[in-house]
Amino acid sequence: MAKLLNIVPPMTSNTSPSGVVSYSSQNGTNFGYKAFDQNLDTFYGTYRNTNTWVAYKFPTSIKLAGYSIYCLENNSPPRSWVLEASNDQLVWDSIDTRNDYTIASWTNNRRVVFRINPNKSYLSYRVRVTRNNVAEVINIREIEFMALVYDKKFLIQNHSNYMYYSKGNWEKTGGFPSEQDYLNLGMDDISRIPESAWSQLQGEVEICYYTDDPDKTEVSFNIETEPFTLAKEWEDKEIKIIEYTDDPNQTESTITIETEPFTLYDELGDTVDVLYYTDDPTKTSAALNITANYSPLDELEGDFDVVTWTNDEEVIAGTRDMSLTYDALPFEQIIVQPTDLVLYGDLKKLVASKIVDSRTAGTLKLAASFDSGLTWKTYRFDKWVTLDIQNTTLFKRKGMSVETLNTIPEQDLTGLTRVAYYLDNSEHYENSYALDQVKMVVDAPRQTLEVQQMALQLLNTTATIDLTFSGNKLQGILNDADKGKVKYRMFLNGQPYYPASGEFTRLLPSPFKIEINIDERKFLFGKENTLKVEFQDYWGSVDSREFSFVGTYSGLMFMDESGDFLSDTFGGILKQLDYEVIIAGQTTLTKKVKLINQLGYAVDHVYLEMDKKFQTSGVEVQLSRQADPFLPIDYLTYGLMEPEESVDFYVRIATDIHAKPDPNGIFEMKVKADRV
Repeated sequence: MAKLLNIVPPMTSNTSPSGVVSYSSQNGTNFGYKAFDQNLDTFYGTYRNTNTWVAYKFPTSIKLAGYSIYCLENNSPPRSWVLEASNDQLVWDSIDTRNDYTIASWTNNRRVVFRINPNKSYLSYRVRVTRNNVAEVINIREIEFMALVYDKKFLIQNHSNYMYYSKGNWEKTGGFPSEQDYLNLGMDDISRIPESAWSQLQGEVEICYYTDDPDKTEVSFNIETEPFTLAKEWEDKEIKIIEYTDDPNQTESTITIETEPFTLYDELGDTVDVLYYTDDPTKTSAALNITANYSPLDELEGDFDVVTWTNDEEVIAGTRDMSLTYDALPFEQIIVQPTDLVLYGDLKKLVASKIVDSRTAGTLKLAASFDSGLTWKTYRFDKWVTLDIQNTTLFKRKGMSVETLNTIPEQDLTGLTRVAYYLDNSEHYENSYALDQVKMVVDAPRQTLEVQQMALQLLNTTATIDLTFSGNKLQGILNDADKGKVKYRMFLNGQPYYPASGEFTRLLPSPFKIEINIDERKFLFGKENTLKVEFQDYWGSVDSREFSFVGTYSGLMFMDESGDFLSDTFGGILKQLDYEVIIAGQTTLTKKVKLINQLGYAVDHVYLEMDKKFQTSGVEVQLSRQADPFLPIDYLTYGLMEPEESVDFYVRIATDIHAKPDPNGIFEMKVKADRV
């Protein structure tokens, strides 16, 4: 059956391990995240006794089905509260209201669970206390935001058998499974079944899914398989091809198969015995002629020098060069690149070319290394396969040909460090295989070229950055005139901010757009803060930009006549418009309020009104664009507001003679706008 489960992870800070905790105020070190740390020895506490709130923002929108609160009866629990939800933390919808939980209602360590049924999903939920039990103090041990979790189980059907995987073996359920079979024997997660277990199932396989979720109408599965080719399946295996035909005129079959170049020596090696048989009565002996390019020098191992002597006077006089002709192949050999490739750019292609000559018929094979020669690989069936290049027979057979090397795609060459070559003499022809050249095609991050004294030079232009900082948001363009890749990092007050590790970002294609909101919780409010951006181009040239700013709030902010903020970025109340005691039938004096755009970008269609959920019978909060004369209106609208632009409006409270007394009468203003 479906169960209510807490879906907030144990929080170790306001932002770890996931989600964001925010709150209106705190008492000492009793921070808001301690209401979500799943530890009854800690608590969230505050001295404020009305409109205290603590909120949790999920990474993705969630539809809650309930929530719970832990409190202690003797440790200042709340008396009345409202559960609110929001997707922008500006407009909050009321989800659940609870009143008059007296101290006696809170038994020590009692977990009070409240079921709810919101009509949509939200990102943020908060508990806002509207009344407390003990003056000036509110303490909450733990809050749980809960969702309905439904059972889901899996069984596998194969050859009319329903099975589950347990302790390394497939087990049968015994007949068509009932609901109880799914609950008792069904698997919670089929992704943990190893590939070897799946291979034991032959024929058609069906995955059976069970859930008690009434809203679940369909289910889908993702199945990953390796690419399949006949060449890979038949590698190193004997293949028989059988042909059937009812053509009475066909007496034989012809099949064409393309293979790699093949010689008898590939299979027989260098030592071959020839057996001769004949029934010619006149033949008394056999003769076998073998043409080879053998030289006594073939028997010499290692390096050697050829020393000559002559009494030719022209050679001695230096008027004619002495020439030495050596018509023989070297022994088969492996040539390994001794140092790593040094590339200033991205390797797009490795291209080899051979001398086109009918006399060249030797064997050349290649291998590649991605770890400076520790291991070697050959490219077969569109992927890299490990190759032991010390095994010359294997290298000769499975190494890459020139044609294969030239077809390797760019993405499979990433990280290439060295190349090895195999050359042989087993063909015993007069000329060895001739390799013309191997060249690398590199996409170098340079478009500025200059020719000086017939020399081609690459000129590096240092990367540039154009940044603006407004509304606690950093925006700009990181560019390199060479069109090379760039990377950057940011420091706030000398501490790494982005990336959090303090390392540079990965290399990014330029121009790159930067848009980062600076977390106000890491500001020094009312003091000077320093934001430093360091950036680097592909070649390592480093530059930086630095900003100084006084920490302040961001958003569409309210300020009073003295310039004090009335609320913070996260909805917390910093200061109230205090009208003191209001007599029924009285209209208060007018107070001036300033609305300022501190979002960092322009907004339009600004809409300002009073929150109706705080409306009291006989009491009306009135708005006006001007103070004299005061022209009351239900809401105010404004057009385009640029960053840092502000508008003034005026507020007063009018009551009728029948208005009921309210010792804690409050009202809230709310504003919304569209981003330009």
